[in-house]
Amino acid sequence: MANLFKQSRSKQKDKASRTQSSASKRGSASANAQVAGLRFGKDKKTTNISASQVIDTVTIDDLDWMGNGVARGNPMMFVEGALVGETCDIEVLSSKKKVINAKATNIHSPSEARQAPFCPVFDSCGGCQLQHLKPDAALAQRDNAIKVMMERQLAMKPNVWQAPLEGPRPQYRRKARLAIDARNPNQIKLGFREANSNNVINIETCPILVDPLSTIIGPLRDALTGFESARHIGHVSLVEGDNTSHLVIKHTKALEAELIDAVSALVSENFSVSDHDIEFKLENKQGQIRSVGKHTDIVMNTVNGCSISPSANDFIQINKVVNEKMVNQAIGWLNPKPNERIADWFSGLGNFTLPIAKLGAKVQAVEGVAEMVRRAKDNAQQQGIENVEWLHLDLADKTNVEASLQLGFDKVLLDPSREGALTVCHALVKALPKTIVYVSCNPSTFSRDAKVLIDGGYEMEKAGVAEMFPFTHHMEMMALFTRKQQ
Repeated sequence: MANLFKQSRSKQKDKASRTQSSASKRGSASANAQVAGLRFGKDKKTTNISASQVIDTVTIDDLDWMGNGVARGNPMMFVEGALVGETCDIEVLSSKKKVINAKATNIHSPSEARQAPFCPVFDSCGGCQLQHLKPDAALAQRDNAIKVMMERQLAMKPNVWQAPLEGPRPQYRRKARLAIDARNPNQIKLGFREANSNNVINIETCPILVDPLSTIIGPLRDALTGFESARHIGHVSLVEGDNTSHLVIKHTKALEAELIDAVSALVSENFSVSDHDIEFKLENKQGQIRSVGKHTDIVMNTVNGCSISPSANDFIQINKVVNEKMVNQAIGWLNPKPNERIADWFSGLGNFTLPIAKLGAKVQAVEGVAEMVRRAKDNAQQQGIENVEWLHLDLADKTNVEASLQLGFDKVLLDPSREGALTVCHALVKALPKTIVYVSCNPSTFSRDAKVLIDGGYEMEKAGVAEMFPFTHHMEMMALFTRKQQ
């Protein structure tokens, strides 16, 4: 499931990485390696550990922003499954000159923050990594880790840091992609990939998914079992909206009519036991989606009376409550005024665009996936929002960025994928809009990009985290940059 969080929004990812500068390439190093260089100062105690040494036991000093235990030293050690204050036996997974990655194999004197994982497949599933840590402690310690990282790397003043945005735990995910293993149609596995493996972990429910997405997994597997054409199913997508939910089966060859009937019957039966409909869709090899029976466009409400309507393959923010808090915070920080020119780049379906435009600003929304741009434009028109210019552009391309900036903007909102927005930030320090709000799902690339903005004439006025993905390594960030007075 880890591959589902904050997916890249364009198939142009490889092209984008090729066009990044050498600074971007340096920034693409592993998050652990970057944290090792950013979070801890030289005044801390050090213990020289040879990467070739056999290390049996370590004591954990801190938690990094991804929730791994950290043993300070030279090299720095990052230990999966270990908590602050614990001494643990470890297995080294990989080692470099400055960083050793390991996992805890035995915990001595467990931390008070440790808890029993609530999912029966936690030890094998690749989705959640932090169920062993009490959620309040996880948020507090990781929030502090990112705060310290920003203070060291960006010389951030402590009063800049804001209280974290948080939401429900554990049932928070409103979208998931299920893997399937149907090589033996009579013993189908349906669930998520095993950690660091392509093996499918068979599950009945998923406790971090909202209902009815969680409760339909086991019955869906049973409905597919016994049909030879189940071998042709690539994956199953589940999406919950505020009005209905979609179950979409991706297939590479035609499915048996009986299989389709079995899933249709399951979905129809669900109508009588749930207050939230699930609609059945089929997606062919070309990515075309058709309804089997009833069809209703999914509606996901945001703020200011706005909504988006995603398909199964569109990027969305998967935590409804936290997303609404993020949109409200972004609007509060941007403070859009009527007739101001505001750029919303990496705009997706208009999650931020539409509420900003509703306040009267003239918005340019740029997204790298053409189909999402088309659907976002249609959705805006249906809501009577006409003051948005929708553009399909690759924002890793310097020429595109500079051309889009020619008319000038008062304010800019950025919400890039994990690769960040380095090309854009280099251009913004030349264009100098007065306000920039940066939403990031990768604190390491955010730190890299923020340094460009700060060195280019901006100050970081506010910043903080949003817990979009509880119980996982992932963490969302938001920051407000304002142009320094000349």
